[in-house]
Amino acid sequence: MTKLSKILSIRIKIVAISLILTGCAAPGDKRATNDIGPVTAYARNTLAQENPLGLVRIGEGFERARDYTGARKLYAQAMAAAPDLPEAKIAYARASSKLGLNDEAAAVLSLLLANAPDNRLATSTLAQVHAAATRYGAALKVLEALPDPTGRELMLIGQLSHVIGDSISGQERLNEALNLSPDDAAVLQAAALSFALNGDYPASVGLLRLAMDQRSATEAAQKSLALVYALSGQRQAALRLARDIMSVNEVQRLESFYRFLPRFSKQEQAAALFFDHVPTNILKRLSGDATK
Repeated sequence: MTKLSKILSIRIKIVAISLILTGCAAPGDKRATNDIGPVTAYARNTLAQENPLGLVRIGEGFERARDYTGARKLYAQAMAAAPDLPEAKIAYARASSKLGLNDEAAAVLSLLLANAPDNRLATSTLAQVHAAATRYGAALKVLEALPDPTGRELMLIGQLSHVIGDSISGQERLNEALNLSPDDAAVLQAAALSFALNGDYPASVGLLRLAMDQRSATEAAQKSLALVYALSGQRQAALRLARDIMSVNEVQRLESFYRFLPRFSKQEQAAALFFDHVPTNILKRLSGDATK
């Protein structure tokens, strides 16, 4: 798809979503007829009528369980029941992005921000949607317009800076995020990966050890540590750590990735570490080189 085609696609979706959000149509119905997991249709309909935000909170539980389809249905019903509820629109966009529907997610958020430009959560979510769609420059532009960025916002700015090739600025922004949010496990992990990308492995491992002290973040920090080992060329150490926390299928999927990660370009490494983006042609290219 050409750049112009993508722009036109997003504009068409914005028009469609504007009709949805102004009540001419809805991505979901106010009344449901089907259960979603343990949530009955009756419970969904009661919440939609009496407490749409409660429906959003239940959807967040589905998201944490990685049931993005179920979460999206709940958010859609909350949107239909309460068209002026920004939390429902943001959550719907977030779940849509996790299902690969990034243009639709961007359209929902762009329309929301057209009417509420100061909604920071919508702004940061839009940046994440652009990043998920590998529109890294667009994501960075969205965030750079924010005054007084928070630790999480600085974290994302730093990650994006790495991916577009500005590793110095990326490290600076992540250091600022760390100063603002020294106890945030996500910021600790992102800063650790930034140090690893710049070759400072001792600092990277030290930060990940701090992140592992937080029970809720231990497994994620261990996965990041495995990435650091792989990046530094210690593939077997990365695999040993991965086997302790991942399924056999996950480890098998990662073997080639760990093997070739040190040979990625810096920008490819950053995209892989921060956004889990590894174009298949990279592994095919490096696999072909390895057999020559």
